[in-house]
Amino acid sequence: GYPSDNVIVGRINAYCKAYGTGYDFCTFYEGDTGDNMLALYYGGELYVHCNENGDLQSIITFSEMLGAKAVMSDIKLSEESETLYIMTSGQMPAVCNNRLKAEFTEDYRTVFEILKSGFSLSDCQFDEWYADTCHRVRHGISRLIVMHYGSEPAATATVLFDDDKSCFLSHIAVRRDMQKNGIGTALLSCTANLLDNRKITLICKKNVQRFYINCGFTVAGTAYEITRG
Repeated sequence: GYPSDNVIVGRINAYCKAYGTGYDFCTFYEGDTGDNMLALYYGGELYVHCNENGDLQSIITFSEMLGAKAVMSDIKLSEESETLYIMTSGQMPAVCNNRLKAEFTEDYRTVFEILKSGFSLSDCQFDEWYADTCHRVRHGISRLIVMHYGSEPAATATVLFDDDKSCFLSHIAVRRDMQKNGIGTALLSCTANLLDNRKITLICKKNVQRFYINCGFTVAGTAYEITRG
């Protein structure tokens, strides 16, 4: 079997539950028994779980054959792999601003506008993001969270998948004109409350790792990503 607490396995299982195996744009792969390889290819991105016994060069070649723009794996596939950090939540800072409120939402346009600001996305990416996100939400796999500052939407996060004890958070963003004032920290604390203080896991890059540590997260492991132009 595959480790149930592995973040890449969790993502693959979530997409399998949401889409099944009947779509050619969302495909799943399983390797030989020896390498314990499991993979998902979706939206130009390949997610790979495997062990050190796997044929790493074959995985690289396979990703090139697929035309993958990005490859995320739980072992280092090549020297061009960037190290990512798997972070898990601990004691969160208290939120002292009563003008900040987080809630679950299905207001996709509002969420995307925040993502567009925080991640420099463009409107032409909305349809693809909406189709995938709406499908996962409709099938009960994912949930969207929005935080308001007063009446203004300020920040968002996506519960990509969860269970009774833990959840995996992605697409964490604060509106660009509201950054650097504690809203990101408040978003994580309020999200923990919304999720009944279940353990939160996320993946981040080195440049934002200190932010998550200051929010009470600790490093639980590493993942690796190859990005291609």
